[in-house]
Amino acid sequence: MIEAKLPVDRSTQDALEIWQAGVDAVRADRVVRDSLRWDGKTLEVQGQRIDLSKAQRLIIVGAGKATAGMLEGLLEVIDQGGIASRRIETLGWINVPEGAVPGSLQVSLDRKSLAYCKSGVTICQARPSGVNEPTPRVMAGTQAILEQVEQAGPQDAVIFLLSGGGSALLCAPCEWLSLETKVAITRALSSRGAGIQELNAVRRALSQVKGGGLARRCKAGHLITLVISDVLGDPLEMIGSGPTVLEPAPDPKLAAEILQRFAFGEFSEVVSKLLQIGSTDASDKCVSEAMAQAFVLANNQTAVQAAMVHARELGYQAQGRSEVEAQGSADRVGVEFAERVLGMPSRSVWISGGEPTVVLADASIRGQGGRNQHLVLSAARAMLVDPKFAEFRRSLGDGRESMALVSGGTDGEDGTTQAAGAWIDGPWLSDQDSGDGISELEDAIRRCDSYRVFERTGNLIQTGPTHTNVCDLRVLLRG
Repeated sequence: MIEAKLPVDRSTQDALEIWQAGVDAVRADRVVRDSLRWDGKTLEVQGQRIDLSKAQRLIIVGAGKATAGMLEGLLEVIDQGGIASRRIETLGWINVPEGAVPGSLQVSLDRKSLAYCKSGVTICQARPSGVNEPTPRVMAGTQAILEQVEQAGPQDAVIFLLSGGGSALLCAPCEWLSLETKVAITRALSSRGAGIQELNAVRRALSQVKGGGLARRCKAGHLITLVISDVLGDPLEMIGSGPTVLEPAPDPKLAAEILQRFAFGEFSEVVSKLLQIGSTDASDKCVSEAMAQAFVLANNQTAVQAAMVHARELGYQAQGRSEVEAQGSADRVGVEFAERVLGMPSRSVWISGGEPTVVLADASIRGQGGRNQHLVLSAARAMLVDPKFAEFRRSLGDGRESMALVSGGTDGEDGTTQAAGAWIDGPWLSDQDSGDGISELEDAIRRCDSYRVFERTGNLIQTGPTHTNVCDLRVLLRG
C-alpha cells in the first residue's frame, strides 16, 4: 500500500488509490487463486480442464518477481483440492529476488543460501533487491531447475511459473559465453534505449534455457506454464525470453544485428559466434504440443481495467489504454501526459499502461532514478516551462483546479531504486515554479537523477515488493 509522506488533497489521494487498485488486481497469489481449480485429479486453468489423474508428482519450477506470490496461490489451491480428494506430492525450485517472498512461504530458511522451503519447493532468493541482473546464485538455481525438469518422468507434471523479471532470474548462458559478458551485453542494450523485444531477442539467442530451452529438457508427461505477463501484447516467446516456448526458435542472426546496432564493435567475438551459429533448428527436440500448454493469467490490461473500475466507483469519468507496443522514450511520454491533461474535463481520469525507455546519461554524471520517475519529471518540466500551461498553473495555484499524475512499476521497483515510481500534483508544481526549481528539474532530467528530486520533496511511490509485475501503470487525474 502507498503511504504518502506529505498531506495531500482529495484528488491526489484518489489518484494514488486508483493506482493501488490496479496493482492489487494483479497480485500474483490472488490471480492464481482466481484462475485455477484443483480436485486432486483435474487441474482447471481459466476454464480449461487438464487431466492429471495419473500424475504422481507436481514439480513446480519458475522464475520472476511474482513467482513467489504465484507459488503461494498455487499451494493454497492444491491444499484445498487435496482436502476432498487425493493429496499429491509437490517439489521443485523457483528463483526470486531478495525480499520478494510472502510471509506464508518464509519457513525453513537456509541462512547460507537465503532459500526457504515450502511443501517441497525451494524458494531461492537469487539476486539482490533492485539489481535486475543474473548472479552466480541465479545460475546455480537455474541448474537446479533444469535438473528437476530433466529428472521428471512421464507420470509427473511440471508446472512452470513465469513472471516479469524472469529473464534475469533464469540464466544459463551458452557454453561459450561467460556470465560477465552476458551481463555487460544486457547493460549496454538497456542503457542505450533497447526495448524489451530487442533485449529478449538477444537473450534467447545467448541462452541454454531461454527460447524453449527448458521445454526441450523436460521429460514430464505434462508441462503447464502459468504466466503473469510483463511484456506488452503478451508474446509468449518474449515473456521471460520464452523458456517453454519452442516457436519461433531463437534467431542468432537477429541477435547479432541488434548487438551491432546498439553496441557496434563492443562485442565482436559474440557477434561472430552468433553469425556462425545461424538460425537455430530445434525441430528435432520439440516437445509434443499435446502435453505443453501455456496460460497468461494476468497482464497490463488487467491492471488498467481494474484501475478504471475503481476510478468510476469514486465518481470519475474514466478512460484508459494498455499499450501493446513499445512506447519510445519516457521523456516524450511524459510530455504527452502533460498535454493530455489540458483537454480533460474536470472529474476525469486517464489510465494507461506501458513501458517506455530511458537513454541513460554517461556514468560520470548519472544519478538515480527509473523510467517512471523520469516520465513524471518530464511531464512536470513541460507543465512548468511551456507557455500553454500558464493559465492551467494559475488555476491550480488559486485552487480553481486540481490534478495529479502517478506513475509506477507494478513490481514495486523503478530502475535501480527502492521506489516504484513517483507522483506530482498542483501544490507540487506550485512549489517548483521558480527559476531555481526549474533549473533543478532540468539538471535532474539531463543526468537521469529524478530520484533525488522526488526523495527531497517526499513524492516517491514506495510500496515494497508487490509480488507481481505487469509493466507500468500511470494515472492522470483532473479534479
